Amino acid sequence: MMTNEHLTLEQLEADVWPEPDVHSHLVTTCHRLRKKPLSDFSTEDLRIMLGQSIGAKHLLPRAIEILRKNPFAEGDFYEGDLLVAVAHHLQNISQLNSEDAEHLLGVCVAAIESFDPRLNKANTSAIEQLIGRLRNQLHR
Repeated sequence: MMTNEHLTLEQLEADVWPEPDVHSHLVTTCHRLRKKPLSDFSTEDLRIMLGQSIGAKHLLPRAIEILRKNPFAEGDFYEGDLLVAVAHHLQNISQLNSEDAEHLLGVCVAAIESFDPRLNKANTSAIEQLIGRLRNQLHR
């Protein structure tokens, strides 16, 4: 379990964002979530932030904990949306230590091998790309 889960992304990154210039739902939500303790993050919060590649270094381990229990964990969109958000932002995995990378690889392989109809072709492809990247990263 993470020892810094009582901290916010702002505290962990020592970076307080100014008030947003744009007041879209996504922008204001991301700004709000940077002030929320990691321990209070929901699956949906993780999906949003990782989908925007915000705070990956600190949020990916928490997301992986959830995905290890259920590769098809869902936020507000559909079953599996958390894994899909992670898979569609491959730049986030460079933040992973080898143990977390191994765990995420296991989650991805389990999801693909399940042949679950919840994974459409595009999402399956994204997860397969993530598998390839994780394998490359682990075998360097």
